[in-house]
Amino acid sequence: MKPSNGFNTMHNMYRYLVLALLSAATLSACYTHVKVGDFDKDKALALASVDKFRTLYEKQDYSRLYDMGSPVMKGSVQKEQFATAVQASFAKFGKYKSSVLVGSSCFPNEVRLVYDAEYENMKVRELMVWSVPNGDAELVMYQISPGQDEFQKESQVGCPTP
Repeated sequence: MKPSNGFNTMHNMYRYLVLALLSAATLSACYTHVKVGDFDKDKALALASVDKFRTLYEKQDYSRLYDMGSPVMKGSVQKEQFATAVQASFAKFGKYKSSVLVGSSCFPNEVRLVYDAEYENMKVRELMVWSVPNGDAELVMYQISPGQDEFQKESQVGCPTP
């Protein structure tokens, strides 16, 4: 009879743990929808949504702007808070005048766009993150900040360079 050694026992425990984690990951993948990215199509959907976003911003239609949001965005901010934030932005930055897409990154189900934009009261940098799960682009995050620092194009992933 061979004496039990701690290494073999620990090794077996780790093997069972890894097997359990792999099984859980495999089963959870059955319930997760991940599409293979068609980055050109996803980016085109996101860009079209940016145009709609800008139109609704100009009309100050905060309710429909909020409706463009993804479930993640809507889960993190209530409609009234969103409307108040957009109203404050409109008061601070003024009307939208123009923008240039300076960067983009694409991932399966997600497109990130960076713009240098000019508003009535100042020039800004905008970051928009769009979820593109099934043919529609939904806003996940919008960030606007004063100024237009140099953009590092090498930080882009997966999308054609603008």
